[in-house]
Amino acid sequence: MILLPSLRLFNRLMSFLNMLGALWVVLIMLLITVDVTGRAFFNSPLFGVPEIVKISVVGLVWCMMAHTLKIGAHLRSTILLDRMPPGVKRWVEMLACLMGVVMFALIVYSGWDHMVEAWQVGEFEGEEPVRVPTAPVRSLVLIGAALTSIQFLVMLAEQYLGRSFIADEEDY
Repeated sequence: MILLPSLRLFNRLMSFLNMLGALWVVLIMLLITVDVTGRAFFNSPLFGVPEIVKISVVGLVWCMMAHTLKIGAHLRSTILLDRMPPGVKRWVEMLACLMGVVMFALIVYSGWDHMVEAWQVGEFEGEEPVRVPTAPVRSLVLIGAALTSIQFLVMLAEQYLGRSFIADEEDY
């Protein structure tokens, strides 16, 4: 089936973005540490750290969003779901996946023009001496939302068919 190689590529892309997001967290931690150290001991902060951190948090969250959904690591309460009969539970899960597909696709749809405009006008966050471009982060938001929507679609298909498309554990 041609779908499985496509899903493996999709899973690898999600894993790569998750790894990129994790590396980004480490870099932001180092940047903040240097900034705080500079402020405390040398009375000389790094310029632009608040702007870089503000933009970075948005970007790294969206890098990790789809992978977090795939591995089931989002915060979730199943108090009611656990008490439902299996058939009802399956339909509720399918409805939740369908809503996820639609919501994240709407994020892509509604953010597309803003992302294109950010690239065209060279939009930035902050003022001199540090101006952080926002277009790359806007792009990451849309990529993350698109991948999350697709992951919800995969989960919807798995719920509907009653089986997983992942053949082996290495894809996780």
